[in-house]
Amino acid sequence: MRFLRVLFAALLLIVLVVFAVSNRQVVVVSLEPLPFILDLPLYLLVFLIFLTGLIAGAVLGRLNAWSSARRKRQADALKAAARSAAPPEPSGNLPSVPPPAV
Repeated sequence: MRFLRVLFAALLLIVLVVFAVSNRQVVVVSLEPLPFILDLPLYLLVFLIFLTGLIAGAVLGRLNAWSSARRKRQADALKAAARSAAPPEPSGNLPSVPPPAV
């Protein structure tokens, strides 16, 4: 399994290096209402967009995991409270009382 992970990482690194070497031309990036203009190589722009998406996905995934864990803790607390509030079940030592006849 570790071998496949290393192989995949090596292939990904080769693809990224080939992409970076192939896309060295400079592109102009501007955020229209703002006065900022950046001249970036195309590969750097693509990597920055990819990294931004990766970070946003990781943060949103972590928030989702945190939220679902919190909901599970609340549900478990409600179940425990309901169990403790329920009347105790009769023990086996006591005779059972038959229901009244109608």
